[in-house]
Amino acid sequence: MEPLLLHRAPVGTSSEGGSSVTGRRRNLGLAGGSLWLIVSGAGFAGASLLVVQTALATTLLTTMGVLAAGLIVFGIATIHAAFQLPDEVASRKSEGRRIARQFGVIVGIEGLTLTLVTVVCVVQRRWGLIAPLDLMIVGLHFLPLARLFTVARYYLTAALFCAIPIATMLLIPESGRIGHALSWLVLPSVGCAFVAWVTGVAGLLEVRQLVGAFHTPLAFVVPRV
Repeated sequence: MEPLLLHRAPVGTSSEGGSSVTGRRRNLGLAGGSLWLIVSGAGFAGASLLVVQTALATTLLTTMGVLAAGLIVFGIATIHAAFQLPDEVASRKSEGRRIARQFGVIVGIEGLTLTLVTVVCVVQRRWGLIAPLDLMIVGLHFLPLARLFTVARYYLTAALFCAIPIATMLLIPESGRIGHALSWLVLPSVGCAFVAWVTGVAGLLEVRQLVGAFHTPLAFVVPRV
């Protein structure tokens, strides 16, 4: 008798080597998107903290920079690991092209809306509204993405990206400041950056879990022939 080692495949994997959940392309996209959330969140929050120009803001900015660097390295390593997942079969590849087209439409609409809203705020000289409204638009774009990519946590991300700016505008006057920066810039930016980081880390961990599952051996005792 000798053990036969097999590799565990996550639930949803087809015998042909791919699924919408465990396929290589889907998880490369998830890891890449998660890394983008971490980078963009750090950039947006960092820019707002630079305007504050206080000792506390500088300390927070430095801490965020160190954490961001570590998360970026983790994200790049996760993307590299995702290449070890099996690729989709032909039918899944055609579905992937359809998803890519829909993703492009969603991002395009988001970009146009961000541009329009920002231009209107500038023309009306409502500088304080730019960050909250832009972040809410970014939040709303997670709603179709949640359904498109089958990532349920994006619904919560969308809700928080809208709730944080709205709460800030309701509780703090538009003229309020933190250091040299408008409160309506700093608080939503930092708050939504934290949400983006949590969402991004969750995505990277999901991909890591799938990669690990494909490399977990299962031992069965079979008779020697």
